[in-house]
Amino acid sequence: MRSDPRPVTQRQLRVAEQIRHILADCFQRGDVPKDFLGCPPVSVMEVKVSPDFSYCKAYISVLSIEPNSAEELAKALNKQSGFFRRILGTKIRLRLTPEIRFFADGAQSEADKIDALLASEKVQRDLIPSEPTEEDGTND
Repeated sequence: MRSDPRPVTQRQLRVAEQIRHILADCFQRGDVPKDFLGCPPVSVMEVKVSPDFSYCKAYISVLSIEPNSAEELAKALNKQSGFFRRILGTKIRLRLTPEIRFFADGAQSEADKIDALLASEKVQRDLIPSEPTEEDGTND
């Protein structure tokens, strides 16, 4: 039994990118179930395909002010994953159409945490250069 995961193949990367483009086009053109017509804009950030192409993970980001909106939308999209799988089956040529699982992309929240940390007073105080004193040995 292998303990290390298989390396991602070029074909997996190519198929994942095709799926990402198809899903992004669906959201951009509004080819979504009626329940999602009023939802905020959705970006498909990344798609990862399993080695046997039986399922894929789609990481989404939502342009919204509300916290946790991406997680809530991902849960709702997972309930409608058959709709997106059907669209995928008509636009991509694979032996099996992968089952799609939607997840919230955590990159934006991590970037927000880093921005907040960099804006904190303690970090700002550390970033300001101190003026040299006589004790530093900077005599000319």
